[in-house]
Amino acid sequence: LLIPRGTEQGMRGTILVLATDWMQDGENPQEHLYGSWSYCGQKGINSKYPDIRPMGFPFDRLIVDKRSKPMKDLDKLVDSVPNSCKTNVKITFLGPWDEDDKKKDGQKKDDKKKDDQKMKDEKPKMNM
Repeated sequence: LLIPRGTEQGMRGTILVLATDWMQDGENPQEHLYGSWSYCGQKGINSKYPDIRPMGFPFDRLIVDKRSKPMKDLDKLVDSVPNSCKTNVKITFLGPWDEDDKKKDGQKKDDKKKDDQKMKDEKPKMNM
């Protein structure tokens, strides 16, 4: 699960959870894996790990209701799919986690101050 760090003011969003049947969708977690796979799954034509669902499922396709009409509302999706739920969230960035992050954050602020000063210094002057 990858979650953005948010903003200091708080970033609003919605989290949708959809549980599927591992016995139907799962692949063998004991198979030998190559490269990075934690986000996108195992690369390769025949690779299906971590599961057989396509990347982005269920949002990789048009979602329709029982009458085959497109479902454009997340609440309707959750109401019609019993193994799903959603909640609204506010993700707030509280600051760096450790000393390395503090140094990086401080460097970014220093760089921004320098860039802002440079922009002020480079403003075109009007002759009157």
